[in-house]
Amino acid sequence: MNSNNLGGIIPQQPPIEAQSDAHVLKSRLEWGEPAFTILDVRDRETYNDGHIMGAMPMPTDDLVDRASSTIDKSRDIYVYGATEEQTSQAAQSLRSAGFVHVSELKGGLAAWKAIGGPTEGIVESRTPAGADDYNVVDRVKDHLGNQPKPGTSIKKDIAEAKNRAGEAASEAKNRAGEAVSEAKNRAGEAVSEAKENLEKAGDNLKEGVKDFNENRQ
Repeated sequence: MNSNNLGGIIPQQPPIEAQSDAHVLKSRLEWGEPAFTILDVRDRETYNDGHIMGAMPMPTDDLVDRASSTIDKSRDIYVYGATEEQTSQAAQSLRSAGFVHVSELKGGLAAWKAIGGPTEGIVESRTPAGADDYNVVDRVKDHLGNQPKPGTSIKKDIAEAKNRAGEAASEAKNRAGEAVSEAKNRAGEAVSEAKENLEKAGDNLKEGVKDFNENRQ
């Protein structure tokens, strides 16, 4: 079904298969595709204990009636139950009722959890995640645990600012010292040059006085 209305931003989804692997559904969720529905046809108590995130509860007893009144018959539907047999029967009931894009989720909730698909529910929220299994509460905890503690960023910024200020002050001091040293050297050279010129002037004066006295005689 072509239900992509986002102008090519989301890759074109191929027609839905009669049976789908959990990876296919997870990929569509991760791409943020809006035009599909996940139905959990197990009993309501089992659904409440734990289910695929976003799945709608529709037990097999009233599946067709509820689906017909709430879901467009051209919409992509992924359905799963407690067993493969229950899943297959639910999918066939939907197809017989006129739903044209129905896919059985192979392996159901167990297959979904095995690939790290997000779950929610009373039991799921209290169940520790396995190596490849996680739930909503664990994801939130992990996210919060990775966040910097309050004030940490500010303290780090202050420390960096102090270091930069110290480096700038040290550099300015070094430049000032170099400038003073250069000024002293130039001043010393100017004094030496002035002293030399003064000595030359004195010698010239003496020479002039001597010539003047000799001419008078």
